[in-house]
Amino acid sequence: MDIQALKLELVEKILQTDEPSLLLKIEKLFRKNENDDWWEQLPPEVQDAIAESLDEIEEGKVFTHEQVIREAKERYGF
Repeated sequence: MDIQALKLELVEKILQTDEPSLLLKIEKLFRKNENDDWWEQLPPEVQDAIAESLDEIEEGKVFTHEQVIREAKERYGF
């Protein structure tokens, strides 16, 4: 596969994905050599936590503000 075909294939895949964590990883690759990239300044464990959180959002493992408030009231008697 020549370089132009590879570029087109990658562009197609990027345009078709809705996975924020994958897009962040791709962005990270492009920004790897930039010294002022705030993402690179984050400790690896923070980057991993953010990526994990984005995966959980994609999987629907989220709670609305109302759900959190209701549970806090029930649990702690607010």
